[in-house]
Amino acid sequence: MNKRLSIGERLKTLRKQNGFSQSLVAEKLYISQAAYSLIENSQNGIAVDHIINLSKLYKVTTDFILKGERFLIRIDPTNGFIPLIKASAHAGFIKNFHEENSFEVADWYRIPGFNPAFEQKLFEVSGDSMTPTLLSGDVLICQDQPKIDNILDGSLILLVTESGILIKRIRLDNNTDYLLLESDNELETEQLKKIRKSDIYQAMVVRGKISNVILPHHQIASKGKIQNMEEAIDFLKMELFKLNKKLINLDK
Repeated sequence: MNKRLSIGERLKTLRKQNGFSQSLVAEKLYISQAAYSLIENSQNGIAVDHIINLSKLYKVTTDFILKGERFLIRIDPTNGFIPLIKASAHAGFIKNFHEENSFEVADWYRIPGFNPAFEQKLFEVSGDSMTPTLLSGDVLICQDQPKIDNILDGSLILLVTESGILIKRIRLDNNTDYLLLESDNELETEQLKKIRKSDIYQAMVVRGKISNVILPHHQIASKGKIQNMEEAIDFLKMELFKLNKKLINLDK
């Protein structure tokens, strides 16, 4: 009875703080004013559904309504939390894509040092089509982009489609019906592929990644050497072009 009394008092305080009448709150709960009055006066218990709806109405946690505990972390986007879709949950995510609140509370995370925004999600990478840029198990920070045509050429994107989740690099070719996608993995048999724009549920730009893999020093050094070689080849090409131009002018 003491717990019921405390709940009733908290509900009455919350209602008055928000300037609501009993009839308005009762209407939100789809019950009569008389039934709600009995809850506030601690004469009747309160249903779970009503507790959840009241927590949304007053923007407090259900724990506060039940126990009076205020100092709990609210897990939602307004508090910096981003939902994580693990690789094993990709199929379920696509199946429930058009349903709201399809994430379990345990699948929301707050990333230190990262400024979250609305319409962001975390996706776990599966497969090696984007190796070495992305490795299987990496977690991507993705931002919704409603207008595909606004995405810059060469950007890393994540596409949610009926057939699966694709992580590729976009290549703009001014095609109004299809989107051209490229894999970073040179060993991929299908380096370039096209996807119909009408088949895309959602397009997201990759803003960053979280990786549990640290490349060995010799791999980093090798990549640095390859980059230097590529730069040297580009320089030689430029010099040959200039030399060829001079030879052409001499023949005139």
